[in-house]
Amino acid sequence: MAQIHPRFLSAQWANRRIMLFCAMVGFGIAPTIHWVFLYGGVNTPIVKLILPRVIVLYLMGFTALIFYATMFPEVCCPGRLDYVGSSHQLWHVLVVIAFLWWHQTGVIMMEFVHNSDPCRNAAQESLLNQNIVLET
Repeated sequence: MAQIHPRFLSAQWANRRIMLFCAMVGFGIAPTIHWVFLYGGVNTPIVKLILPRVIVLYLMGFTALIFYATMFPEVCCPGRLDYVGSSHQLWHVLVVIAFLWWHQTGVIMMEFVHNSDPCRNAAQESLLNQNIVLET
């Protein structure tokens, strides 16, 4: 709702925009912590594989927020970065990299789940105990 307010993009609402962004990030942290507990804690293989990637994702988002909030590097070189190299452009680059990172994380997670199918592994173990071998 806030984004359609006529003054949303004004300088007066800059802090509100940052707080909105931080609130949206918070909605991702709580489910991540819940996911870690659902999968048995930080010592399980899937959590060891995926949690560092989630942390890197949040670090990229935080870095993007720092560029956005501080308007670095424009504050160092006013007028020289109006077309290329502005903080807004750096923010967009980091967000796109974060989306690509998140996509690759999803692919890695699905490969992990596919390669460690507990049902198939249990069935193979049961059949091996009966001296029956499945063809793969």
